[in-house]
Amino acid sequence: MAADTSPPTGRVDACEVPEEAVPEGPVPETDPVEARLADALERVAHGAVVSVPSVLLEQGLALAFTATLTNGFSAAAYGVFVVARRFQAVLLSLSMGVRGGISRYLPSAATDAERDVVATFGTALQVGVAALFGVALYLAAPAIASLTPGVTADAGIATFVGYLRVFALGLPGVVWLFAVVTILRGLEEVGALNVLQRVAFPFAQLGVGLAGVLLFDRLLVVAVGVVVVSALVGTVGAVWLWLRRGLRPRLREPDARGLQRRYVRFVAPLFLASFATTAQRLGFYPLLALFLSGTAGGIFAVGVLVGHLVRLPLVGINQFVPPVAAALNDEGHHEALSRLYHVSSRLVLLATTGLAVPAIVYRRSVMALFGPAFVEAAWLLPGFVIAQFGACAAGSVGILLTMTDNQRGLLVVNTVVTVILAVVSIPLTIEFGLPGLVASYLLMLTLNNGLEILVLYRAEGLQPFTRAHVRPLLAAVPFVGVALGMRLALGGGAATAVLGTALGLCAYGVALGVQGFEPAERRLVGSLAGRYRRALREVLSSQS
Repeated sequence: MAADTSPPTGRVDACEVPEEAVPEGPVPETDPVEARLADALERVAHGAVVSVPSVLLEQGLALAFTATLTNGFSAAAYGVFVVARRFQAVLLSLSMGVRGGISRYLPSAATDAERDVVATFGTALQVGVAALFGVALYLAAPAIASLTPGVTADAGIATFVGYLRVFALGLPGVVWLFAVVTILRGLEEVGALNVLQRVAFPFAQLGVGLAGVLLFDRLLVVAVGVVVVSALVGTVGAVWLWLRRGLRPRLREPDARGLQRRYVRFVAPLFLASFATTAQRLGFYPLLALFLSGTAGGIFAVGVLVGHLVRLPLVGINQFVPPVAAALNDEGHHEALSRLYHVSSRLVLLATTGLAVPAIVYRRSVMALFGPAFVEAAWLLPGFVIAQFGACAAGSVGILLTMTDNQRGLLVVNTVVTVILAVVSIPLTIEFGLPGLVASYLLMLTLNNGLEILVLYRAEGLQPFTRAHVRPLLAAVPFVGVALGMRLALGGGAATAVLGTALGLCAYGVALGVQGFEPAERRLVGSLAGRYRRALREVLSSQS
């Protein structure tokens, strides 16, 4: 059945909520929309505040892991390794296409038994699908290697097949880790989620990388180690859920069959959509393998990694948007959901701009972290950064489509974008090589998020933009001026990048302050400050 595009009961057009009407100061008790908005914003922002330090640590450790490999091995050798790992990532993404039901139904589970059934069934479904995909990749590895002469020329067919088969065997273990993380997110276990996903696994992965470089001098050891630590960290998380939350493996309870059918009906279109989504986000790596070289694969992977740093604010906000948005939608609070989307997307844009500017201005210094071969390709980095910047400007659009039960609309968008991408990206890659592939990447993210915004507005009357979204863009002008001025005056180098970024951020902050902030944003800062003051007092009083 197609997604219902008629106005739902109580729906409020996002453009009809003037932000000037929001009062400053405490939320009036007679304004239920603002009260619900304040509560939802605080929950989402608290999740982001708690998560961002661990997300920063995670990204820093991922950068360190990548830099360890790119500096410990040649760019070509690293490229072959990363292309093989991205084949696993393609199947990982498809396997996780059935996890959306956990985020959708776990927060609203009425009993512990229902919670256990949702978690167990969702996890079993993910791991089972991953096992099937893993077997397929293992058997197809020689055929894939024979079709990718550009990659195998850098390392040999046997080496590439070995990488593919290690990642194929390890696929269920990696999916197991992400399934446990999804359960933690659905239960809003902020601390445990961050320790598991943002700290434990990245540290373990970095340890594997260092051992592979310093002790064994073999990338195959790194491949084996990464999949092993994924399974081990996931198991630790499952044990924690057992001990702390009493979560038990359970597939039977009075309404288990009905719940499982509802789960499958919900995730079926998401699973189908995941094929299109995966083709968009990871289909570039098969193209690299078919038409380009291992070195090009390494450069593309590093560009994507650096570009993803721009997404950090959105990643932080998105930690707990799914359960909060699902609850608002289920309870019919559409106006509060619209306001939440406005404010959260504006905050994401503000922070994303502060990350995107230095990444573009000091791109050569950034790419120098990974070795000389990557500095030569620094001119491509703005394409990756701008692609992610545009995606972040749309805010949590994909999550909101799913949490408002418009997953069929998401399927249509992803299918359309995938078809366009297939038509455009192959000739661009053949004609222009790596620059053509980067252009396809930029086109894909821009088109995907633009269409998702249109579908969400059509179905639910939700859209992210307000007049206040222009303020971070205006404030970026002095930021760019200061950063460029420092680079021209002092030349390149890490010291110039650090100093120029610091001074540019100061100019950015002043420009934002001059333009002012919205009442909802000021209230959010006040409520978070009060929350953390109370928490600090409780800690101090318990120690005295």
